[in-house]
Amino acid sequence: MSVEQNQMRQEDVIPLIVSQLAEYGYAQLAQVVAEQTHTSVSIKPSSRLSELLFIAREESVEIEPTDPSKLHPSSFSSSSASMMDEDDDTEAGTKLTRLNLDTDPKLTTPGPAPNLSTVCTTTHKEAVTCTTFSKDGRYAASGSADASLKIVDVNKMKLVNDDAHPVIRTLYDHSSPVTDVDFHPNGLVLAASSDTVVKLYDLSRPSVKRSFRYLQDSHPVSSVSFHPSGDFLLVGSEAETVRIFDVKTLQCFTPRAFSGPASSNSAAATVDTTTSAAGTASSQQQQQGPHRAGINHIEYAPTGSVFITASQDGSIKVWDAISGKVVRTIEHAHSGKGVTTATISKNGKYILSGGLDSVGKLWDLGSGKMIHGFQGAVQQNEKQSVVFSYNEDFVFSSDESNNTIVCWDSRTATLLRRYTGHQALIRSISASPVENALVSCGDDNRLRYWCTPSALAESRS
Repeated sequence: MSVEQNQMRQEDVIPLIVSQLAEYGYAQLAQVVAEQTHTSVSIKPSSRLSELLFIAREESVEIEPTDPSKLHPSSFSSSSASMMDEDDDTEAGTKLTRLNLDTDPKLTTPGPAPNLSTVCTTTHKEAVTCTTFSKDGRYAASGSADASLKIVDVNKMKLVNDDAHPVIRTLYDHSSPVTDVDFHPNGLVLAASSDTVVKLYDLSRPSVKRSFRYLQDSHPVSSVSFHPSGDFLLVGSEAETVRIFDVKTLQCFTPRAFSGPASSNSAAATVDTTTSAAGTASSQQQQQGPHRAGINHIEYAPTGSVFITASQDGSIKVWDAISGKVVRTIEHAHSGKGVTTATISKNGKYILSGGLDSVGKLWDLGSGKMIHGFQGAVQQNEKQSVVFSYNEDFVFSSDESNNTIVCWDSRTATLLRRYTGHQALIRSISASPVENALVSCGDDNRLRYWCTPSALAESRS
């Protein structure tokens, strides 16, 4: 083949390669190839990913999408967000309640803990490191140190018989332990992180066990969280900075945390009482600045208007999801120890956090002041979960000294019950978003599903 013929072929093929990369969602790579080869091609945003994320295919699939109307951006508009901030104790059309200490009855004696028991277990080859429920509670996912992911059907776990096979998908596309998982709001896409990579899996295709897209970070990733609209993905890593990815274009944004002198609002955040007057300005500047160590946990609030980060530097930060500015910092949240987890209540009024000081804590988000602590579970060496129950009546965590799940009353911080079953350290707990049920996992290589007899009876009927 002559040099001229080879050049002609490249001129024909390269534009085709660039256009196909763009079509299949690799717009950034397509742009790089086009620039390096001096190819003039119009790169349009990928339509394929939006199909994967928002449109249910006509073919028969094992995992069905949630109600598409819930995914429309208007569902998360300012009017929807303001509705979530009302002091109404119930959410319209559901049995869910939410924590509101301003209006909730003052309890002298807390109610009984939910009667949870293990009704199903599944196993990985190595320790199970993370787990989560889908937004509608129909599925759960687990990630393991063996680099695999499992998707389980919650209703099949409730059947508890030999004919039911709750694991409906096992995914293999990681080369290192999985560190976190999160379902897209439509239930059709799963994000999973390991080492410096976040991979997206299309769950609507039963035969596909590999990811269809991945995000590359410069540091090992510890936590991921989808925006309630599904348009963005938060990534927290061993770096001090937050990453926000547009899931359609894969464009990455890094919020500029510090934007000038601290305001009076930020100055109201909790600071160490030993801080001297001379260091006040520096402390206030820290409160609006980025973290000073890696991020252990990152999560959008239910409304999507803010997100929260928990850091190894001992602080908790609440960020405005639009401007990228820090609106609240709680320094020395857990006696200066690393903060391992933090979440915002449904009404946006409270923060629930866990850290390596063995005390879970409930905070007033507006003032940054601690309301009460949940004591009685040892957490000194390993990152573990602290989570609300589906209706925020209870708080669950784990005790690394005896491998039990611990339950407290969320309003009084009274320790109510311990649940036994795991034979080694419990790495992660996730609460169902629709009922009193949990999934937990740990170093005994098992994922356990816990629920109440009433939930079992309702499912079987």
